[in-house]
Amino acid sequence: MKKMILATAIFALATVVGPSAFAQRQTDPEKAQMNKLIEMLRKDVRTDVHAIFEGAMGLETADKAKFWTVFAPYETQTKGLWDRRIAGIKKYADNYTKMTPAVAAELGTTVLAIEQDTATLRKATYGKMSAALGPIVAARFLQLDYLIGHLLGIQMGADLPLMN
Repeated sequence: MKKMILATAIFALATVVGPSAFAQRQTDPEKAQMNKLIEMLRKDVRTDVHAIFEGAMGLETADKAKFWTVFAPYETQTKGLWDRRIAGIKKYADNYTKMTPAVAAELGTTVLAIEQDTATLRKATYGKMSAALGPIVAARFLQLDYLIGHLLGIQMGADLPLMN
């Protein structure tokens, strides 16, 4: 049952991200559509992520309260990281046809900084989760978080053309 809930939620995440409007050349209506889809992504993914964690963590009621107490600040900070990713994607889309070495260097540096900040946040949250619920639950949290993050990254990346 847990696997079915997880698979369904991941499919729902992919469906939300899949129809993105990250095109090689964007007109103003396409940019508006991209902004609309980004807002849907922000709204719907949070709901789906909660369903994924709720279904897959397998926690008792008392432990659920502890989990969500640790997860809430992590989720807030993760939203900030995704906002930075989305800003980078917008910058890439805006500069795709006129890419310069300076913009490419800025985008590369931004990606690496976001990855480092993500790792730092995960490490801190793992420590808090481990202290509150034990290392097995904390490792399960990391496993799910990595899976969701990678799936979203692959889906979003698949819609972006490689840099020229």
